[in-house]
Amino acid sequence: MSDKINKDSIDRNVMNDEDMVEIHSELNREKHPPTKGFLVAPLIFVFMFGCLIFVCSIQLAHSTNSFQIHPPQDVVELSDEEKELQKIEKKVRTGKKIFSIRCASCHQVNGLGIPNQYPPLDGSEWVAADPELIINVILKGLKGEILVKGEKYGTSAAVNMAAVPINDREIANVATYVRQAWGNDFPEVNEDLVATVREETSAQQDQWVGDALQSLYLNNSAN
Repeated sequence: MSDKINKDSIDRNVMNDEDMVEIHSELNREKHPPTKGFLVAPLIFVFMFGCLIFVCSIQLAHSTNSFQIHPPQDVVELSDEEKELQKIEKKVRTGKKIFSIRCASCHQVNGLGIPNQYPPLDGSEWVAADPELIINVILKGLKGEILVKGEKYGTSAAVNMAAVPINDREIANVATYVRQAWGNDFPEVNEDLVATVREETSAQQDQWVGDALQSLYLNNSAN
């Protein structure tokens, strides 16, 4: 008896094809039709957002040096005098380095030299004289007694910077430094002048003797 009841229940629950089609048709009719023009609002937002990005990009470009990590510095126009001053200052800085390496051990960092051994350069008449004098000393070296600021020097080993090669620019720089360091205030030494002196003394093999340079540059300037 129970088997018959279960079979009747199953038969009633089974749905045929026509019923399925009818149910699907009803479901399709219940769907809401698409809203007309539903894409208008999103497109407006996209356009507005694009305009905002464009305006912000222009503002950032003007305020961040076109997104450069190392933006170019403003060009400052210098007068001829300022350019000349910068050139001399650079020569003095470079000359100071050369002096520290090649000259300071004898003439000292303060330019006062060592009494009875190495003459001072600060306030020296040899430094104040024609720049050819100091150029000749650097190019060829110096031996023999000399008189500097009323004191005799020359018992120590001869000056011989020429033992280590030094070019015209280095000589001009270190000579300019010596002529403008400490209490000295004399014009710079030109590289072209160094080249001229080098050419004029190219055949000279010996070091200069103090008396010879003194007669050439110091005695004449005193007269």
